[in-house]
Amino acid sequence: MKWFIGTLLVLNMLTALYGALKQKPETDIHAQDVNAAQLKLLPADWKPPQASAPLASAPLPDVASSAPQAQAPQVASATAAVPQPVKEEKAPAKAADPVKVDVKLASAVLAKTAPESKLPEAKPVDTQAAAANLCYSWGGLDPKQLERVQGGVPLLKLATPPQASVVDEKRGSGKAWVFYPPLATQAETQTLVAELKGKGFDSYIVQTAGEYKGYLSMGLFSREEGAQALVKRLKAAGYDKAKVDSRGDVVKVTTLTFRQLDDATAEKLKALQKRLLPGKPLASCR
Repeated sequence: MKWFIGTLLVLNMLTALYGALKQKPETDIHAQDVNAAQLKLLPADWKPPQASAPLASAPLPDVASSAPQAQAPQVASATAAVPQPVKEEKAPAKAADPVKVDVKLASAVLAKTAPESKLPEAKPVDTQAAAANLCYSWGGLDPKQLERVQGGVPLLKLATPPQASVVDEKRGSGKAWVFYPPLATQAETQTLVAELKGKGFDSYIVQTAGEYKGYLSMGLFSREEGAQALVKRLKAAGYDKAKVDSRGDVVKVTTLTFRQLDDATAEKLKALQKRLLPGKPLASCR
């Protein structure tokens, strides 16, 4: 009896083992050996049936559910195991920025429709011309002094020559002479001399040749104020023809005006003045 029960247990274990071994485990199709003779090359323009769905996302066949078909020819499985060439799909070109497109279109339309208008070109500022606005006058030059200055002015290389103004100036000892014109005859003049002497006025007749020959000399004063005071007394006494002559020579005096000078030229002019005529300074002008 024990021997019979033991035999049944062994048979049951063998049956269970056979059933376990008969069930085929899941197969890794990528681990299967591939026969090179059974490979099938796909054409270059081949596309998967569903082009819109990426090949990588296609679900793998359920090997467990297809267990009864495990004995299918290896050609099909080998074909499925071979990676298929997939054409790289180029990413669609990025759409142009609508804002930039509008700007380009607007610029093109304006360029065709709007008339060309050129802005006035900005002229470069001439700093040297803007600074050439200094003015100096060099005056009181007698003929000899003017000749010296005119010899040095060309060294300044002026763009505008100096302007000259000339006036007559009497220069001399500074003394004033009071005279009285002669009368019609010399006898009448001598009578006038005696008459003036009687009223307290000294005089004598000029005998030297010249412009004033025959005139009555009433006196020579060191200052013009004294001469004018004598003339006033003579007129008060009834001798209204008496006059004053400031003794000296009439000299033409020139004043040079230098305009539109820049700083550099003004400095050269000042140096020229100190070298030629230090006693005749420059004066600013407008």
